[in-house]
Amino acid sequence: MSPSPSSNAPRHPRRGLRGRLAALAGAVLLATAGLFTLAAPAHATGGVSVTGVSPSQGPTSGGTSVTITGTGFLDNDCLASAGHVYFDGNQASFTINGDTSITATAPAHAAGTVDVVVEAIDANCHSDVTSADHYTYVSTPSYSFTGFFSPVHNPPTVNTMNAGRAVPVKFSLSGNQGLDIFNSGYPASQQVTCDTNAPLSPVEETSGAGQSSLSYDSGSDTYTYVWKTDSAWSNTCRTFLLGLKDNSTHNANFKFS
Repeated sequence: MSPSPSSNAPRHPRRGLRGRLAALAGAVLLATAGLFTLAAPAHATGGVSVTGVSPSQGPTSGGTSVTITGTGFLDNDCLASAGHVYFDGNQASFTINGDTSITATAPAHAAGTVDVVVEAIDANCHSDVTSADHYTYVSTPSYSFTGFFSPVHNPPTVNTMNAGRAVPVKFSLSGNQGLDIFNSGYPASQQVTCDTNAPLSPVEETSGAGQSSLSYDSGSDTYTYVWKTDSAWSNTCRTFLLGLKDNSTHNANFKFS
């Protein structure tokens, strides 16, 4: 009678090794044939971040030049420079000023607050959405400007007056539009030649006479902006510029004595 096999008989470790090598070789062949690929590790957002947007609002028509501050716009963990800038998913044209600054042109968008996202060339590397990247689109108002009222005359008339005098600039917008009607940097004035009104100096924001330089009278439907002129303007000419939030600009010409 033959002895029964012992449970302690030696196994064949080489057979297990050969099996594992065969499986690995098969996987390599499949990968080479394109039947499956090894997934690349997902990128984190890396060093790309947005910490500020200025200005933080603009018209729904777009076109506003917006400075985006942050980190990683040139060199980040993705080893790539910024590839796209999005306003709520809408791609914007932009210029990289440096690793921490981008200037972008806001695309048109409906009124509301959106997120500004900076994305590296690798789309997996982008700035996280935070409150710091908010940009608000505001509807552009539409005003009906009917011209300046007395004592200011409209072009081509040149208004003559003493330098240093406070000038009441009166006008109507066909109803009460509130007091937040001026575009940023306006009202303004600019020195010009007295014969051709050619500019001689940059446009300068005006100084109002007192804290309440703009008022509205509902009885006459008239806005009054009190413009404080400078006594140093004697014997010069200037153009007064009224820039409104509907992006219109209206001017009046002055000659000071």
